[in-house]
Amino acid sequence: MVLNFKLDASKLNWTIACKAAGLAMFILSLGLVFNLDFALTATLGVVAAGLADSPDFYQHRLQSTLLMMASFSLASISVTLLFPLPWLFAIGLFCSSYLFMRMPVLGQKYGAISLCSLIIAIYTMLGYNTYENPWLQPFWLVIGALSYALLSLLINALYPTRWLDRQLDQIFKQISLYQLTKTRLFQREANITDIQVKLTAQSADIAEQLGVIRHGLYVYQQRNKQHVGSSQMDRFFKAQLLHERLSSSHLDYQRLQRVLPRTLLADTRTVLVKIARVIGAKHLDASAEKELISAVDDLETARANLKNVPPRFAYMLKNLHKVIALCFNEQHFPEPEQSFSPFTRISVKQYLSQAADISLSINRHALRMATLMLLAYGLIQLSGDEHAYWLMLSCLLVVKPNYHDTKKRVDKRVYGTIVGVGFAAALSYLRLPDIALTSLIPGLVLLFFLFFHLNYAISVAMITVFVAISLDLQGYPANEALIVRTLVTVIGALMAMAALRYLWPDWQHKQSRKIISQLFANTANYQTAIFNQYFNGDVEETTDFRLSRYHAYQSEAELVRHWQYMLAEPSHKQRLSPDLYQLVGLSHHLLSHLSALSTHRTQLQSNQAAERLACLGELIQSELQLMHDYLLLKGPHRPIVQANNDAFTRAINQLLPQLVGNELLIAYQLQLIGKDLKKIRQLLVNGKW
Repeated sequence: MVLNFKLDASKLNWTIACKAAGLAMFILSLGLVFNLDFALTATLGVVAAGLADSPDFYQHRLQSTLLMMASFSLASISVTLLFPLPWLFAIGLFCSSYLFMRMPVLGQKYGAISLCSLIIAIYTMLGYNTYENPWLQPFWLVIGALSYALLSLLINALYPTRWLDRQLDQIFKQISLYQLTKTRLFQREANITDIQVKLTAQSADIAEQLGVIRHGLYVYQQRNKQHVGSSQMDRFFKAQLLHERLSSSHLDYQRLQRVLPRTLLADTRTVLVKIARVIGAKHLDASAEKELISAVDDLETARANLKNVPPRFAYMLKNLHKVIALCFNEQHFPEPEQSFSPFTRISVKQYLSQAADISLSINRHALRMATLMLLAYGLIQLSGDEHAYWLMLSCLLVVKPNYHDTKKRVDKRVYGTIVGVGFAAALSYLRLPDIALTSLIPGLVLLFFLFFHLNYAISVAMITVFVAISLDLQGYPANEALIVRTLVTVIGALMAMAALRYLWPDWQHKQSRKIISQLFANTANYQTAIFNQYFNGDVEETTDFRLSRYHAYQSEAELVRHWQYMLAEPSHKQRLSPDLYQLVGLSHHLLSHLSALSTHRTQLQSNQAAERLACLGELIQSELQLMHDYLLLKGPHRPIVQANNDAFTRAINQLLPQLVGNELLIAYQLQLIGKDLKKIRQLLVNGKW
């Protein structure tokens, strides 16, 4: 069931939850003394402001606060003004929904505040008839939101890097889990394919989390330009380097399981588990470093006494020494390389000029959302029930730009509502006094925010109980409202799924070519940066190299998500999923082998080999560019892709005589890259692209 899951307390959103719950407790305490109705309304404003909280909010603090207050006020006042005029209200609802849902193109902060402005508008609809003077409601909603914004700004000023530190702790735990999963590959009779698929998904999670942290670092830089370097940036680059190191140890595990003795496999697995625990640990014991180094040396001694062991296993053991050094020693990166470039954003003028371009995915989503809100409003008018406005809130919160996320959110909202109604009915049966019911609300707000991103079903259950308590405290029959809420939740779920199917749908197969071609382009840039490191003799990573690696891993993560999202769509829309499944695995292999090639750059000593290596780099570049053009171009401009690897093999054979000792690892890695490219090319030729 959706509500059953393993709890990881580190993933809970404690900061926002504690701020919102603490404010709710303070406001409701005042409400018990003065006016509880006003306090409940202000608490809804706190909830809406908490949902709009994001790292971007603290970049330009005054601007963000004024924007939130202006948007929330506009939404609530517009509803209050037009609510008695259904036809004008419908026009305003459609237009505002469309424009607000397009706001993410201006930036994360604008998208979050706009979505929560629509939530505030629906809260105003729900509470319109509870006030003798409806104009008091916008005031208290905005007061609640303002109190949350001011508290957040104060806490952020006192602890400006708390969010970043928490995200960085989380990324090292994810990398630790990735390494822990890899240890299963050294277990006899393990299902190698299933484990590698899981590793690819975990690698995508790590890349996405690094993207989130990078954005947070950019915001922090903009606020603290005098402190370009920071310990958080060092930890970010360290995480990137660990991710590359661990993903580069990509071996022929089936062969290893055949040639390595059981004792050596078990010892290797033990060492890898210890390293995984060290990566995820906050505090490290200095003696543990010597113990791990000694254990890896023992593995190397045992390997040296065996025959027919793949050379990649020896590389993996050397790589483990680098990983151990990364874990136990502080890493300081050159400060000039730590300055991030601004993220691409559009101006308000561009935002307005693109408003009518339905070819843009964001515009189709906005049009879908505006149409759905208008249909929901029409159904509410036909029903005549004031509690039916929850239908609009259900539609707003469950409909996402893609089918996968919408389906996932729909399921959790239905389950959460049913469970929440059950809890609310039990509370109603107990007939608790008002002060006891009021004291429960801060706890419900706390749980709502704690689980909002981790398990949405629990959050829905908590907010459902909150609504029931609020109605009881205001003297309205909660049982009737809960029945309506359950009914409109189910109707909203059906409307959401229908909208994603029939209202300007964005099926994943329509985006496949663009996503894959972008992956090839970013991989080609990464490959070029790696070869530049070889030819320029760079030991330290340059900014261009880091950015190319970052974008390559981000593209791989996007491909993984693209494939996963496709699996949730109707079966007749999944014709590309088998080919994508193969491509996900092959692209992960290619990226891992390129990462390993990057770590070998200090091995090249022969000047004679540089020319042949440059030739191989050009061949890899042309292969990736050819596949990129094959997917992106159409008609006569589209190149012909043939399954031919002769030129690459000849170049490798010409390179081999010029390499000695550890330099042979470079040639071996290039052979693996050539095999990856050949398989990808065959997949493109034989696939359903």
